[in-house]
Amino acid sequence: MSEAYCLVHSHHLLDHKPDNLLLKGGKYKLRGVACLGRPGVALCIGQRVAIDNFRISMESAMPQKKFGTIELTPVPSTKVLGIKGFESATLGQLRKILADIGHENQFFALTGIDPSNENNNAKSATKGSGSGKGKKKKKK
Repeated sequence: MSEAYCLVHSHHLLDHKPDNLLLKGGKYKLRGVACLGRPGVALCIGQRVAIDNFRISMESAMPQKKFGTIELTPVPSTKVLGIKGFESATLGQLRKILADIGHENQFFALTGIDPSNENNNAKSATKGSGSGKGKKKKKK
């Protein structure tokens, strides 16, 4: 069986339990990188059944979140040979990896960043959830 290359993602996964299960792909014999934040994304490399089991375990632990899986067309294995285990990555590192394997368009689709206006959108994508709610200011 050949390896599958998939992006497993959810709208937001932050650095606390159970969200940080995204960093545990190695338990499912997967290689790849994961990025917590908005969105939470993992590039998973391994058997498709293992990737599906990984996603199902996160869905079970976090039923309130919606997870998606995007299968990438097979990429040359030489482009991902440097990924030995399952590592944490920044959003910038994930973007570089996806660009290196020819799937930067998936990065833009998941983050909602418009590549033609990247500088302005990158700033807004890193801000809060956009709900307009924040910490209340204390009255003096």
